[in-house]
Amino acid sequence: YRPEDLKKINCCGVPKYILGGHNMTFTWNGKTESFVVLAPQLYSRYGTWENYFIDSMIRYAKDNLRIDTNRIFLTGLSLGGGASWVYPASSVRRARQLAGIVPVVSPCFMMNGCNIANANVAVLAIHAWDDNLASAYCTINAVKSIDGCGAKIHPDMIIYQNGGHYVWVHRTYDTGYRYFNPNIYEWMLAQNRNNKPNIRPIAKAGKDITISTADGEVILDGTASSDPDGKIVRYVWQKISGPSYDYIAHEVTTHPVVKGLTYPGVYTYQLRVIDDRAEWSTDSVRITVVDGNVLK
Repeated sequence: YRPEDLKKINCCGVPKYILGGHNMTFTWNGKTESFVVLAPQLYSRYGTWENYFIDSMIRYAKDNLRIDTNRIFLTGLSLGGGASWVYPASSVRRARQLAGIVPVVSPCFMMNGCNIANANVAVLAIHAWDDNLASAYCTINAVKSIDGCGAKIHPDMIIYQNGGHYVWVHRTYDTGYRYFNPNIYEWMLAQNRNNKPNIRPIAKAGKDITISTADGEVILDGTASSDPDGKIVRYVWQKISGPSYDYIAHEVTTHPVVKGLTYPGVYTYQLRVIDDRAEWSTDSVRITVVDGNVLK
């Protein structure tokens, strides 16, 4: 690409949303903050993202922009996702410049995660199972490599069931919650190099329930969930399986009401509890609906 082609970066990722008018301001855990976004273009003569190029970008940001140097993040998609792995994996010194990385649908570029593990870099790795250009196992094995080095900060990983290599077009960088809660921006805001390693929350969706079709609805309860070293800031419920006649009245709450349970069958709902460090755990509850007034 030539310098005059810089506008091409607006096709995707974070620049796409900025072009659409988003100010990159988000609220997490009661605090509203804005991102300073640097979106470089890769010259075709480089062939791949060289580490010295990323070094220069970070140095420029530190020298010229009003940023929090304990909260620098690196994210990229496809080839850029590979760079998000390779840069911090190249040395502990480079890794320690970052609070976190969000590699998206990366090829199998990262083979040794020990520098990332030893530098305590937070990771949110994203892929799709049906990616036919870069296997989801590229991401899975990269995460295993970090954990295999005794990481104190265990990587977070989202593997979508579908979406292919272009899962980043709408899902990954979505500024809302259409595809995942929390979104990646909230996850970033929750990370800081000054943070101690986090202990994930414990999700408890409650005991399995049996009702009749005459009852028609159930109130679920996630209040038995807990967080060992912080607090739970969000409870998110979603249906996993079962007949298609029901709906959750309010999905983000401790006590959602499931309505429309008027067809016999087994319905499964998942609770995701998210703590103040934007990490999560899940638990499931089953509702068995039997016909008529059998339970009366």
